[in-house]
Amino acid sequence: MLSYLRCLGKYAVFRGRAPRREYWGFTIVNAIVLLVILLLHAKFQTGTVHTVFTYTVIIYAALTFIPALAVMVRRWHDLGRTGWWILLNLVPGVGTLVSMCFFLGRGDRGTNDYGRDPRERNIRKRR
Repeated sequence: MLSYLRCLGKYAVFRGRAPRREYWGFTIVNAIVLLVILLLHAKFQTGTVHTVFTYTVIIYAALTFIPALAVMVRRWHDLGRTGWWILLNLVPGVGTLVSMCFFLGRGDRGTNDYGRDPRERNIRKRR
């Protein structure tokens, strides 16, 4: 949940790096929230409540679209790749699957072209 809030706090920050925990924390919470809203939307097929949930889905998706792109770009940066790799997701089905496989892997250790290793700061804070 903290990763989700951290990503929303970095609403449109496309520079820097995002470790696995930050990316997957945001992605999983975002998917669960969207799934709950969609299930409620499906439950109410007619009337005002259906309209409210229709707008809720649209507004939520619009509000979380840029943070989702930003955390994806930062995740690519953590892997030592340019953020333009996000375009891989435009390949239907296969592109998203390949991206997910990359995102499961560990990021670069130490400093890379996109900044310091975010895990190094977390280790120092815990000591």
